[in-house]
Amino acid sequence: MPLPSVAERFLRYVQIDTQSDPDSDTTPSTEKQKDLSRLLAEELKALGVDDAYMDDYGYVFGTIPSTLPAEQAAQSPVVALLAHVDTAPDESGTGVKPMVHVDYDGGILTLPGDPAVTLDPARQPALLDHLGHDIITSDGTTLLGSDDKAGVAVLMQLAEDLLNDRALPCPPLRLCFTIDEEIGRGVEKLDLGTLGADVAYTLDGSSTGTISSETFSAAEAVVTVEGVMVHPGYAKDVMVNALRIVAEMIAALPAAEAPETTAGREGYIHPHTLAASDVARAKVKLILRDFTEEGLQRHKDLVTHLVELFRLKYPKSVISLEITDQYKNMRAYIEETDLRVVTFAHAAAEAMGITLEEHLVRGGTDGSRLSERGLPTPNIFNGGHDYHSKFEWNTVQNLELSLAYTKALLAYWAENG
Repeated sequence: MPLPSVAERFLRYVQIDTQSDPDSDTTPSTEKQKDLSRLLAEELKALGVDDAYMDDYGYVFGTIPSTLPAEQAAQSPVVALLAHVDTAPDESGTGVKPMVHVDYDGGILTLPGDPAVTLDPARQPALLDHLGHDIITSDGTTLLGSDDKAGVAVLMQLAEDLLNDRALPCPPLRLCFTIDEEIGRGVEKLDLGTLGADVAYTLDGSSTGTISSETFSAAEAVVTVEGVMVHPGYAKDVMVNALRIVAEMIAALPAAEAPETTAGREGYIHPHTLAASDVARAKVKLILRDFTEEGLQRHKDLVTHLVELFRLKYPKSVISLEITDQYKNMRAYIEETDLRVVTFAHAAAEAMGITLEEHLVRGGTDGSRLSERGLPTPNIFNGGHDYHSKFEWNTVQNLELSLAYTKALLAYWAENG
């Protein structure tokens, strides 16, 4: 049986390597992201989106005309839908070989590219909610790329369906495909005037039937230690080992405030990168996360206090600290600008017989920065699970549900906006 078009699109897009690079200072961070962006712009034009184009940074824009009467369309909010083309640096995105496991029966799926990679309901209980679904995975040697090529495929199929069937209710609609979301720089170069929207949604949420209008607030702390290097045979009372100091500082972080010991609304301090280091110089990067500004400030203060203590303990070293804010919890900005992006999302789901679950994002999305910049942008589901890993999966049926829900959401805005 042939796959639905949205699934065929998804299988095609995941095979294009678009992995972003946190160590690059270019925009986009990897030129290969433009390979997919360029293709999307070409496909939108072929569908009849006359103004579709890719800009110099790799962002893709396009307009779907409203089906509302002209006077009503002029008064209606412009809705933007966004998805990001890049995949995470956590696992390889090169040579993705997507597979479809038809009519899932609840057992363990062994991926043939690496038999050690299995989808096991004992570890991934959400699989049991998808009995009878057609499960999509990689072959086990790479991530799948459902984050966020599932969103990309849904939006592209949405464009085709809306243009082919003008009976589908549609408000003034802007489509946008972004870059570098996985490294926290997805909308740094995105011009909101060019986007031209009043409200927006990202299709980047995990699972089905979920909406995320609340994220972590985030900061990065970089601690650099300058030590003193001498020959280890003559080091007594002279050597200051920067590596030992950094290791001691990491060990001093509260174990109860680590990602592996927290959940729900609990924040954390996470040492995630030890830069190229030696006795003379060592650097560690820490990410700080919390759902409240007060909680984030407490993490900042703790790291600052720790650095001050180690400066006193090791006076012959030079220890510097740089803390940079990255993004903020989007909820307050959404409430200040237009809470209808949340209430309409719930109403649209109810109209099609499903109930949206509010899902806290223990991370960030493009919507975090967009909401902070004045464009309220919650995150809705694309059906994927176990992102950023070789265990990542989605289903044909989840992609179809995401597409159907997005149409219902646009219809609700057209009828009530």
